[in-house]
Amino acid sequence: MSAVGPEFPETRWSQLLELRDPAHPRYAEQLDRLARDYWRPVYHYVRALRPREAAEAEDLTQQFFATLLGRGDLERLSPERGSFRGFLKTALRNFVSSAGRAAGARERRFPTEEAEWRESGLAPEDAFDREWARGVLVEGVSGLRRELEEAGKGELFGLFRDVCLGDDEVSYEAAARARGISADDVRNRLRELRQRLREILRARLRDYLSPGEDLEAELRFILSK
Repeated sequence: MSAVGPEFPETRWSQLLELRDPAHPRYAEQLDRLARDYWRPVYHYVRALRPREAAEAEDLTQQFFATLLGRGDLERLSPERGSFRGFLKTALRNFVSSAGRAAGARERRFPTEEAEWRESGLAPEDAFDREWARGVLVEGVSGLRRELEEAGKGELFGLFRDVCLGDDEVSYEAAARARGISADDVRNRLRELRQRLREILRARLRDYLSPGEDLEAELRFILSK
């Protein structure tokens, strides 16, 4: 399989830095990308921080992105100040704290699923990081699929999907029988595909991290989700 090439023509930080200038020709494009990439992590942070109904959490998530723009926070973006994920979580903590003070303490009734959400015990930052990790992993898997399909090897992604991504566990032996190959062939191909996925994820993570952050630690975190 080919090395990472045109799929990552510029770093994520170079894209993010375009958000510092509302007059930049790609400002709207990068703003849309920001909201798309981080909406779910922000939403899960809000839900984990305090018991809220889903609709209220969605409203607060939308308000957070609007506030981020209105205050000009994005104008201070810099990789030297730390990862963008850390920047966003700090801004989010401040926003939610302010929103909580403005709203005041209110007792609300929550349906059963809300109680289950609260009882999960997931800390807000852990909820944010978990959803961020899942998003990066989905990006990586999508990149692997596109790469294989463009190379005319879509059947290899089918193998990867069935054994590694399916809800029902598929053994190497079962995958081999379905394809008329040996279990060793399955094992070797999956080893190559997992390695390629790691390479894709490393390339993507380099775009997210600031200087000095541990890429391999982040990779292990992503793959643990």
